[in-house]
Amino acid sequence: MVANMNEYTKGAFECLSWLEDRTSRLETERNRWETLTREIAEAITDIRRGVGVDFRERLRATMH
Repeated sequence: MVANMNEYTKGAFECLSWLEDRTSRLETERNRWETLTREIAEAITDIRRGVGVDFRERLRATMH
């Protein structure tokens, strides 16, 4: 199923699958919404750091 999706759709599917998994695993936790909110924030931070790692190199590559 995933093989036939474009990159944008794959990313959305991955994200929604992760959220579905996390919400089901956190269902019995008392502070589930706080935990989920923290995990989402941490995931966004991870993405920002990952994107920023080679930003200047990619920028230079597009200028040549």
